[in-house]
Amino acid sequence: MNPRKLMRRMTKNAARHHRAASIPVLFVLLGSCTTNTEDNDTTNAFIRVVSMEGSSPDFGGAGAAGTDLFSDVCFADEDHPPCSYFNDNGLVTMVGFPKDQTQPAGLVTDVVFERYRVTYVRADGRNVPGIDVPYPFDGAANFTVPLDNSEIERAFMVVRQSAKTESPLREMALTANILSVIAQVDFFGRDTAGRSISVRGFLNITFADFGNE
Repeated sequence: MNPRKLMRRMTKNAARHHRAASIPVLFVLLGSCTTNTEDNDTTNAFIRVVSMEGSSPDFGGAGAAGTDLFSDVCFADEDHPPCSYFNDNGLVTMVGFPKDQTQPAGLVTDVVFERYRVTYVRADGRNVPGIDVPYPFDGAANFTVPLDNSEIERAFMVVRQSAKTESPLREMALTANILSVIAQVDFFGRDTAGRSISVRGFLNITFADFGNE
């Protein structure tokens, strides 16, 4: 064989063997990068939102809960003019269980949720905070969901008092305007091995200046 052709063939073979030897190393590096990401695939825990409800407090009391939230942007009557503002609460029910039912029970059996974020969206796509919808906000959570198929309930704030003093809710006071949004609620936590996990729920909210007795 021509010496030049032999040299070219030896060079190609060496490069091919080098690429093949690099592939297992690449997989090892990729696998080690998933621990600190918020990727539910990195944990054996599966968390499902069973239900999400909302409740609007009346002046000095609590309103009825339901799957839709009717939020009063201004509470005003003859005894309390012009407006009083109240936050609205949500109630989420979660259940947790291991993805791999064949794994033996161990210490990694709980998910601790540390915070949540509420983002408001509209069906028509007009979602500019402070103009079309209220501003998003974060809150502390601090509750545990065990992976034993038991349902856990947790109350949280879904509309802040201050949101009713800001646009677009502020301009709705003493008017007949109605604003319908969807509250997207993301809960963030970790299993007891420190692996990040998140779960999302939704709640319909109708904002208006409802009549007060």
